[in-house]
Amino acid sequence: MTRAELLAEQSRLLALANELAQRHWGVDYTGTLRLVNRHWRRQWAYFQYKRKGEPVQDIVMSAPTNAERSEEDVVGSLLHELVHWRLHTLGHPASDTDKEFIAECLRVGAPISGATDAQKAYRRYLKTEEAA
Repeated sequence: MTRAELLAEQSRLLALANELAQRHWGVDYTGTLRLVNRHWRRQWAYFQYKRKGEPVQDIVMSAPTNAERSEEDVVGSLLHELVHWRLHTLGHPASDTDKEFIAECLRVGAPISGATDAQKAYRRYLKTEEAA
């Protein structure tokens, strides 16, 4: 992907992040979005809240990895990272394994991480909800 294409896609995803934040929480997305031009094998995106010890609000995605995925999957990953961002900015638990995070993902329709610990936490959350 050329630098111009990368910047255009990054701009599109940032606009989409803002649209999703408005739709689900009624606020603008106040963080940044970085699109890297290297392929990832084990992840689709991540939310970074510290860099070199300094606070940031940064969603990072891979352009080549996104290109291999459906638009629906890319949007789902973006929404998942926005849930991290929103909960973090409110000072709420925002890890993939936190019940508050799982509940918010389910509320807004964001996918749950496929990581082993996240899937275990998701199953525990569902059992707790069934018992309530």
